[in-house]
Amino acid sequence: MARDEAYQEAERLIEVARQEGATELYLHHLRLTELPEAIVSLSQLQTLVLTDTQLTELPKEIVSLTQLKTLDFSGNRLTQLPKEITKISNLKTLCLSNNRLASITD
Repeated sequence: MARDEAYQEAERLIEVARQEGATELYLHHLRLTELPEAIVSLSQLQTLVLTDTQLTELPKEIVSLTQLKTLDFSGNRLTQLPKEITKISNLKTLCLSNNRLASITD
């Protein structure tokens, strides 16, 4: 399946972060409609910022990012959150402003 430029750019940035062992990743303003699966390879990630994209849902696999302290999904199109997000035990800050949230799902 062909991916758009925003998705490909996100994949590139994720790979760079993986190679460098980065603890922060900023994928804001990329117009992403889905989060690349490669994000789960960033086990060391502490800060993930995906502001002002076009995400409508988060993958349940986000729970594998156990070192996350800050997640910022402000300014997206999220309508629900996977309940697995509550399993990220180190999470201190979760920003969800300017979304379309209605529920946390099973």
